[in-house]
Formats: sequence, structure tokens, C-alpha cells
Amino acid sequence: MTQRTAPNPWLGLICGVLAAVGYSLANICLRWLTDLDPIWVSFFKAIPTVVLLAPIAVWQVRSGRFPMPKASSIFILIVAAIISQLLGNAMLQWSFGVVGVAMSVPLCLGTMIVVGVMISKWLLQESLTRWQSWGTASLTLALIILSLAGRGAVQSVVEDTSGWLLIGAGIVAPMLAGISYAFLSVVIRKGVSGEVSMFMTTSVICAVGMAILGPLSLYTAGLEEISLTTSSQYVVLVIAGLLNAAAFVALTLSFRYAPVIIGNAANSLQNPLSALAGVVLFHEAYSINLIFGVVLTVLGVVMMGLRDRPRPEPAEEGQEIKSAVVDDGR
Repeated sequence: MTQRTAPNPWLGLICGVLAAVGYSLANICLRWLTDLDPIWVSFFKAIPTVVLLAPIAVWQVRSGRFPMPKASSIFILIVAAIISQLLGNAMLQWSFGVVGVAMSVPLCLGTMIVVGVMISKWLLQESLTRWQSWGTASLTLALIILSLAGRGAVQSVVEDTSGWLLIGAGIVAPMLAGISYAFLSVVIRKGVSGEVSMFMTTSVICAVGMAILGPLSLYTAGLEEISLTTSSQYVVLVIAGLLNAAAFVALTLSFRYAPVIIGNAANSLQNPLSALAGVVLFHEAYSINLIFGVVLTVLGVVMMGLRDRPRPEPAEEGQEIKSAVVDDGR
């Protein structure tokens, strides 16, 4: 049996910031690899995660900390993983080479949260709080504003003159990635959460990515193009995979030690960090729409984690104060 972790908001905040930095650095590495086939990059990126986390997942099962997952749970997870690998990782990597990392990351994150809210409300019949409604509105507005910056983003990344079809595809690609990640999150939360450890979940998702994207890359890139991958590019691929795995562990620890609002707020730092990296390192388009879109995305993520303060009944106010003191341990 696992022991309950004592809350530590400051440690949770630090872990959340480390996760944001890790994901941002991983995205920078992936942005440097846009000359390579996106399927091949997504395949290789999954290898370090499996190598690092799969042994931990096996140890958790063998030590009895988590039971062996049911076949039905693994099947559901595999199906969701296939969708997230093809429409998620591969499409997001492709978008890095079309609209850049500064636009792709907030588009993906914003879409993921908005679609997750829609699934929770209309399919899972979960109610929304006032803050979640405001956060959804902020994220939706951010997606619209970011889309307006699409033409400039494409022209700053792609050398050839770009048509509206490429601009539209560059905007839709990270949004498709966000949709696939939203469905994967729902599967994890409603289908396998509590039965399968996060290390096992991530190992299965990345192992599926290796099994699907590896053979597919032989078709999309071919052995000849893959053989042209330089040693320095392999180093960047490994670093990106290691950073992605480390960021996942940091974000998991953040949610374990601190409330979700702290983890989400800290992790949302990857939006301005990615935008800054895209503009400074890769000379991507810098516009007022990009700035407003990133700010609204961060604001929306923060509001999604806030909770409405319930209004106590007059007769219960005294009792509520007493219980608050008891819960606080003083």
C-alpha cells in the first residue's frame, strides 16, 4: 500500500516550475529538430521515457504497491495512446516546423483544457464552477486571438511563400494535438486512475508510441532519410526525451504535494517560456496577438484551478469556523 504524502505547497510549487522548465526545454529541443521527419522524432523521443519509467512501473507491481492492471484497462489505455501519439505528438511536432513553438504550445494547451471541460460537462455530466466557466472563456478567446497570428507565424518559420491551406493546417495541427491529449486525460482519469500507476500509464503510452511510430517512420521518412540523422541530432533527441520524462515526474510530484491550482499555475509558465524561446532563439513572428494569446492562456489555466468559495448558512457559520480550526491543526 502507498502512504499518503504530506502536503507541502512550496515543494509543489517548485516541482510545478521545474515541470514547466522541463517541458519548455524539451519543446526547444524538438523545435531544433523540425528538419527531421516528425514521426521519426516522436518515435525516438519516447525511448528515454520507457527506459527510465518502465522499470519503476514493473517494480511497483512486483512490490505490491500497485496491482497488475486489468486487461480491459490496458486495452482502453492502448487505444487512447494510439490516438494521442498519431494526432498528438506527431501533429504537434509537425506544427513546430510550420507555425513555430511560440504559437503551437499555447494553442495545444488551450485546446486541451477547453475540450476537457466540454467532455466533462456534456459527456460525463460534471458541473462547472464559476471559475472554470471564466477560465474556459479566457482560453477560448486566447485560441481565437492566437489564430489571428497564424499567417505571420507561418511566414516566419517556413521559407517558401505560404498559402492559406498551410496556415490553416498549421493552426489546426496543435489544436488536434490538444483534443487528443484531452481524450487521453479523460481515459486516464475515468478509466484507469487508481488502478494503474502514473509510471505504468506513461510507460504504456510511450511504448505504444514506439510500437506505432517506429514502423510508420520507415514509411514516412524511409531508411535513407533516417540514416542522414546526425550524431548531434541524436543527442538532442535523447535530451528531449529525458527532459520530457523528468518534466512528467516533476508535474506528478507537484500535484501530489500541492493543490491542483498551484501545479497548473506553475506549469502554465511553459507558455510564456515557449513564446520567448520561439521569438528569441528561432526568430518566430512577434505580434500583439501572440502576446495577448499567451497571457489569456496562462490566465485561463490559473482560473481553471480556482475554487468557488461556498456561502455558509447563517446558522452554520459558527460551526464552520470551529471545523476550519480543527482541520488546520490548531
